Amino acid sequence: MMGRLCHVFLTRAARRWPTDLRDEMLTEWRAELHAMPGTSRRLRYAASLATSRPHREPAVVVSPGRIRSHAILALLFVAGLPMVYLPLALNWTAYHTPYTIAWQTWVAGGSVVGAVALGLVCARMTTGVMQKIRPALVPLWTIGVGYAAVLTSIMIRKILPDGAEFIDLTCWALSAAALCMLAARVARAGHIVLSWGVVLVAGAVTFWFANMHNALSDFSALGMEYFFDGRFLPAFVFVVAKQEFLHVSIFLLVYAHQLVRRHRAVRAHVAVPPVPA
Repeated sequence: MMGRLCHVFLTRAARRWPTDLRDEMLTEWRAELHAMPGTSRRLRYAASLATSRPHREPAVVVSPGRIRSHAILALLFVAGLPMVYLPLALNWTAYHTPYTIAWQTWVAGGSVVGAVALGLVCARMTTGVMQKIRPALVPLWTIGVGYAAVLTSIMIRKILPDGAEFIDLTCWALSAAALCMLAARVARAGHIVLSWGVVLVAGAVTFWFANMHNALSDFSALGMEYFFDGRFLPAFVFVVAKQEFLHVSIFLLVYAHQLVRRHRAVRAHVAVPPVPA
């Protein structure tokens, strides 16, 4: 009876490891179990294996076909979403009236929150791309592809960006890549909260670079005080929050950082918990 119960515990423990490691783990655990004196000690050992977590989180095992599909999906997210969103967002950000400002304020705030949520969800959906791209290169890949997508979107609308716009966009890309790489290094060192703080700073810094040649960089509310009873702060927050490029920038920063955080080694390190005394 006790032997069968130990077998159930070991089988349950093995299911928590990748498929290619289960037989190896069961063989090792059964050998350890067989060498132990005392039924109660064997039962405690088997139960501890079934209830304790592995030394490291299980590896993300992704088939080659799924890796390719994740890579294609990641490219569609990083390149396709900005190209589709930027012209569509102009439909609600290009005009303001006393009758629309209320819902536009809510949409502006919702767009910022939605960009964060979308970045997290898309990273979860494309974890397999990490088998193709080294974690250290994810920020460069994400921002680089996003930069090309935004340039393409601008050229579709007006042939070529002007000099100031090109400079702003290039400075945005360079600062975003550098700060995103810094956030990734901080996260991989184990400082998760601090790494998200770096991403938050990156959002503000890169937004300033993206608007170096317009009045937003001088903290101007662009005359929106009229819609907010002459108050500067809510007008300025609205002007910033409604910027469609801010939403794209937040999405790319959050996506790249979450993708790095979700990285797992292809093969997890296997460690057997200590035998309870």
